[in-house]
Amino acid sequence: VRLMMLRIATQGIPHQRGQQQGEAARELALPWIERRLDELQEQFDAPSRPDLFDHTRPLITPWIEEKTQLYPDAVAECKGLAEGLALDTDAYDALTFYHRLGNHLPQCTVVGTRDDQNRPLLGKTDDIGKEELGMNLLETTAPDSGYAHRHLHFAGTIWTTAGGNECGLCIGMTGIPGPLRDEGLFSLTALHSILPTCADVSQAIAHIRALPLNAYGFSLIMGDADGGLALIEKTSAGLVVLDPEQYPIAHTNHILDEDFAAQNPTQSEPTDSNGRRRLENARALLAAGTSPQDILRNRNPAGAICQRGEGDFHTDYAVVFSPVEKAMHLWPGYPDEVAMEMLSL
Repeated sequence: VRLMMLRIATQGIPHQRGQQQGEAARELALPWIERRLDELQEQFDAPSRPDLFDHTRPLITPWIEEKTQLYPDAVAECKGLAEGLALDTDAYDALTFYHRLGNHLPQCTVVGTRDDQNRPLLGKTDDIGKEELGMNLLETTAPDSGYAHRHLHFAGTIWTTAGGNECGLCIGMTGIPGPLRDEGLFSLTALHSILPTCADVSQAIAHIRALPLNAYGFSLIMGDADGGLALIEKTSAGLVVLDPEQYPIAHTNHILDEDFAAQNPTQSEPTDSNGRRRLENARALLAAGTSPQDILRNRNPAGAICQRGEGDFHTDYAVVFSPVEKAMHLWPGYPDEVAMEMLSL
């Protein structure tokens, strides 16, 4: 049985916001965190948790040093999260870098188009494992400094996958493969830094260009209140802004820019084939003038956008942003099944 999506509000300095989220999401997050740590324990062949952390600590230390240097607010927020969740530092740190230690990554679809008044519309699904359904929450954040924003992410984490801020900047990501290195930020952590800091698409591109990543990457669809709309690819190898003339604004989980693809690893299976089928379907639907919300609900077996087990993926939420209207349309579950909610940014 799927739970209703958890909604939380946080405010203040990063440490306080982390603590507030940790306390509000504890019941939802802890069973999932335990499962993730069990998986890591099995992977590292560690007889106990302390033994696991003896394995993970030396691996994680350089990544935490990088995070402290590049994004100290994230370190403070994670410290607050660990306290709010009542987890010790070793356990929360292992979770923070779970994707890097293990191999779970979000697989999603994003699409972008313009309405009859030429205003941008951005759509995104979030596709995860069946046992993780219901783990995404909606957080409304009033930070002590920076822009107020609403963002979607896994409970108990700062892994922002979509959101919009009071200026009308809206973002939605998909996961793409990138080279692994020790310098830089984990991709989902880097995404968390955009909405509080950037007012429009050009600021967001400059901000992301300057952020080094240490693992994996993302495609990101972005729109703003001035009518800006862009699609980028970002990994530890760099950043590419895709030309909408050459690439219709749709992305799944493989790198589209040919030169950039050559600098990055290829996507693994079944994600690669699954994503290519979804991309072909999304592009055909866009070309036919289908609205983003109908694309996100699409169940065409040739490349279902709303996934219910295809490639072992399940769609946990879908969202359509109207940046000019500063509005967000949310489907908090399978988008072909749940009612849409309208939220203001």
